[in-house]
Amino acid sequence: MNTMKVIGLVTGGVVLAALIGGGIYWWRRRKQKTDGLAPNIPDARPAPTPGPTPSGPPRPASETAPRGHYTGRDHLDPDLRAALDELFPSTWPPDDATIDALETDDVVVFAVESEPTGNYTNTRQELINAKVLSVEKTVVRGRVVGPVAHAEHHGSHAGHGFRVGDLVEVPRSKILVAARPTDPKPIGYGSHGKPAAVFKPSDVTKKTYKVKPGTPYDLVLPYRTPELAWYVDEKLVKVIHLGEKANYEQIMFSEDSLRGDVSVRALDEDPQEGTIFIARWDFVLDA
Repeated sequence: MNTMKVIGLVTGGVVLAALIGGGIYWWRRRKQKTDGLAPNIPDARPAPTPGPTPSGPPRPASETAPRGHYTGRDHLDPDLRAALDELFPSTWPPDDATIDALETDDVVVFAVESEPTGNYTNTRQELINAKVLSVEKTVVRGRVVGPVAHAEHHGSHAGHGFRVGDLVEVPRSKILVAARPTDPKPIGYGSHGKPAAVFKPSDVTKKTYKVKPGTPYDLVLPYRTPELAWYVDEKLVKVIHLGEKANYEQIMFSEDSLRGDVSVRALDEDPQEGTIFIARWDFVLDA
């Protein structure tokens, strides 16, 4: 758990175990029509390109792809508002001066709501954390950090489509909380949340994996050795080794890494036998 300081909070540091970094989320089931109110769908994100269905032909994206929109303070569910009021009685949402003062690696919290699609008629709201990349005139650019619980469809509930590692441009008016870490950047297995995916070696699976910077992933090693060495075949790509757990090596690509194809190799630098190949993972580093 990181100790965070809410920017502008006069009383100093506060542990946001229930929100930033702690990953507790809230959601409320809703019917497709709620209390006769007009639907609130501002700042909607474009739906992804649809994929094929099991029967073959593609369906329209509106029928298959999870999608959602940012939700501001005035449209939050009452239980969400109450939780934020309890945590931050007088410091949410942040004012313009606070948002202007945000720096890289600060954290913002915003709310999203899924939209009904196809047979998924019920919606969910969820609080999501994003690490700040830049502050613009009308939006704050950031990268979603985990956990995210309701990105995908489930049962009769529609998913909102905001996933760990996604780049987001959050309208300034939709930012609910702004915070700054007061502890050093954590390093260690799980220090940046659960891995977004687990990858077996590409030399075995023959697969190339699409990954995003600033997002933790687990690599499955065939075995570990005291002389384990890691090599990256692209000088402008930086791999951060977060930690290990049994035969899992947790890594993350830095935000300033060159986008494109990159391979990561694990080698055994045996002092007697020489260099022995262990495994290779092929990636496409995406935006």
